[in-house]
Amino acid sequence: MSLRLKTILGVALIEAILLAILLTLTLNYLETTNYQGLNQRASSTTQLFASTVKNAVLSFDLATVDSFTQELLHNSDIMYVAVLGDNGRVLSSAGNLPESFNTAILEMNAQSVTDGLYDVRATISESGIEFGSVWIGFDLTGLLSQIKDAKNWSMLIVLGEMLLVALFSYLLGSYLTQRLSELKNAADTIASGERDVHISTHGKDELASVAAAFSNMIQALRDSENKTATYQKRLEEANQTLESKVARRTADLVRSNDQLREINHQLKQTQEKLVESEKMASIGTMAAGVAHEINNPIGAVKSNLKMCQEYLDTYQKWTDIAEQVIHQSEPLETLTHWKKRHYADDLYDDFSDSLVDANDCVQRVINIVSALQQYSSYSQQTRQHFQSIELFAVIDEALNTLSPPTSLKISIAANVYQLPPVMGRYEELVMLFKEVLKNALQACERGNPDVAHRIDVEGENKGDSCTLTVKDSGPGLPRDQGHRVYDPFFTTLPVGQGMGLGLTYVYDIVRHHQGEIQLTSSAHGTTAAITLLCQIDDAAANHAS
Repeated sequence: MSLRLKTILGVALIEAILLAILLTLTLNYLETTNYQGLNQRASSTTQLFASTVKNAVLSFDLATVDSFTQELLHNSDIMYVAVLGDNGRVLSSAGNLPESFNTAILEMNAQSVTDGLYDVRATISESGIEFGSVWIGFDLTGLLSQIKDAKNWSMLIVLGEMLLVALFSYLLGSYLTQRLSELKNAADTIASGERDVHISTHGKDELASVAAAFSNMIQALRDSENKTATYQKRLEEANQTLESKVARRTADLVRSNDQLREINHQLKQTQEKLVESEKMASIGTMAAGVAHEINNPIGAVKSNLKMCQEYLDTYQKWTDIAEQVIHQSEPLETLTHWKKRHYADDLYDDFSDSLVDANDCVQRVINIVSALQQYSSYSQQTRQHFQSIELFAVIDEALNTLSPPTSLKISIAANVYQLPPVMGRYEELVMLFKEVLKNALQACERGNPDVAHRIDVEGENKGDSCTLTVKDSGPGLPRDQGHRVYDPFFTTLPVGQGMGLGLTYVYDIVRHHQGEIQLTSSAHGTTAAITLLCQIDDAAANHAS
């Protein structure tokens, strides 16, 4: 299909759609307004005529009724008029009457008329009693003829408009395709190898811009071919001295290789220094964490002991005043007022609370020191060789040591039991997954109490490795603390509820098993993905030990 035909059809289709919408809306509005006016006129005429003849019908003045009937029939669009009594007998009539005055001939409105005659009825009533009715038939043939003529004229106008649009589209398509044909012929000429092509670029429309761009492309193509010929000539000249250039480049590569060796040696030395610096930084971080963890309870102990000293001074003052009262050197009211002013009745409870708090802080220091000793002994202990371990047995024992609450749903996927054995140390893997599951349990306990929390454990076999994922529905980790989760003594739990060494153990165990661990966290929970090797050779196992 050519562009010219597409232009004609496209413009004609758009015009046809718009004219169809306009014609439909216009004819619909014309019919609606005419029918509404006719319905209103028929209803008002019938009601008015019923009111006019009501007194004559009530007085049985048939001459007056007949006079009104004949007078109403003078309207050109009224085919018949009839007045009926309460028994259905015709009191007066005029015009082309229907065969019978049955309610079946009545139409709901003018739109439902099919025989060209709109039959309307109105009752003659007084005080709620019906004394008869009036029947009037309105001629709709004139209105229907006018609506039909309007539709015919509208269709003629639409057809004329479509012909004009088609003519305009043809002229426009011819103008557009003329320039495009020139461009096509020029492109065919260039494809055949000819470069001496000239096309007209006059005008300011888009086609003129395309023609100008095409001319520029032809010129650029000529320049490119000239440059290619020049480069080809230079390349032929350069090939004549290729051997000498290769020799010089080889010498340059040898020198560069020597320089790279020297740089590599320097990098190794720098790397060793960086590793040593990183070790010192880790020790400093751990020392800072220990100092922070111990300083807090020690500060609390100091504060509580200071309060206890103040309580003892108050107690001593209390006993002195009591002795004076006993020896009657001071009245009893003095002791009573002093006790109220210094809250002496609460002295014992406050003193006991301070001692209990100080004892708890001392116990926390003991726990921190114990955890440090345990972590140090674990880091320095000699590790045995790897052995084949079933992961589902490790998960089962880790869950048994934790004893999770029955309200928390823990789901273990079937693929966990289908994973192949991994290489590792059983006790360390149990500790690894116990710490990961414990963190998941604690996260669920800190979550929304109105939500039913759960922990999902899934496995994936990746050939030479297995990945176990533990996902909880807790509140997730704060964004600014995700990089610190493996630091010793870092914890998101309240003070006194955790040592912050769990994930430190986990990271150390995964690293010595040549595995990987990755934590991803969001507002909907945290996922820990742990990857372990399914099988390693003896050299790698001895290296890990």
